[in-house]
Amino acid sequence: MRKNDIQEMILDIFHHSDDNLVHLPEENADIPILEEPLTGFASADDPLFEEYKDPEAIGESWLAPHEWLDSAKTVIVFFFPYSEAVRSRAAASKELINEAWKYGYPAGADLSKKMTNILQKQLEEAGLTICNPIFDPRMKTTSIRVTSGGDEDRHYIPSWSTRHAAYAAGLGTFGIHRHLITEKGSCGSLTTLITDAEFEPDPRPYTGLYEYCIRCGTCAVRCPADAITLKYLRNLKKCSDFGHYLTDNFGGGGCGKCLFGVSCEHINPSKH
Repeated sequence: MRKNDIQEMILDIFHHSDDNLVHLPEENADIPILEEPLTGFASADDPLFEEYKDPEAIGESWLAPHEWLDSAKTVIVFFFPYSEAVRSRAAASKELINEAWKYGYPAGADLSKKMTNILQKQLEEAGLTICNPIFDPRMKTTSIRVTSGGDEDRHYIPSWSTRHAAYAAGLGTFGIHRHLITEKGSCGSLTTLITDAEFEPDPRPYTGLYEYCIRCGTCAVRCPADAITLKYLRNLKKCSDFGHYLTDNFGGGGCGKCLFGVSCEHINPSKH
């Protein structure tokens, strides 16, 4: 099996999905949720995966690919961008939560996982051994209190991070909003699979963690929780507290205002 086979398989699953629509009750319209995914490949032996155990990166709770799957050879990462229909409605809205994001965001996260699960079954039927850390019982996230810019903050220590796997796989770098910026922007959903099949890793066309971020500050201006600054990035405690406020008062959906209506919404701004 070749890398192109994997890419063609996930695209075939995407184009044959009957679930890539979400209904907006107020608008009484059905709109697409996700666009075609990007795919990246990283070697399970990439030194970055061990370096993530450094407390200055993620922390000791991080598990490298071989700790999830003894025979691991490759980490495959998928980035599913949210559709223009979802993004444009959310960006144009002055409300705290627009219905396109309220319904589209969780639906997109669920759909990207569903499509990745379908691919996993197809690969296993082809003889590959696969591990999806997100659904593994060892997956957990702890946090510690830290201080950022004089404010209380949180540092989260997950057993696995799709964003950091995507960085290793050459899909993109981080922005000051702490999301990953890919060639198709930052407004999307990430999934990963670890496999015993060996594929040539994709090169990382960057050397810095924040190379694709042009530090325009738009995400900081748009953040209703005042959680983002150019110097101290996104304060995860402020962001999380605001997310809980939205959930308690408006239901699901989350905020997302640092993902749409910004320069890195659907492109790599460092190349435009």
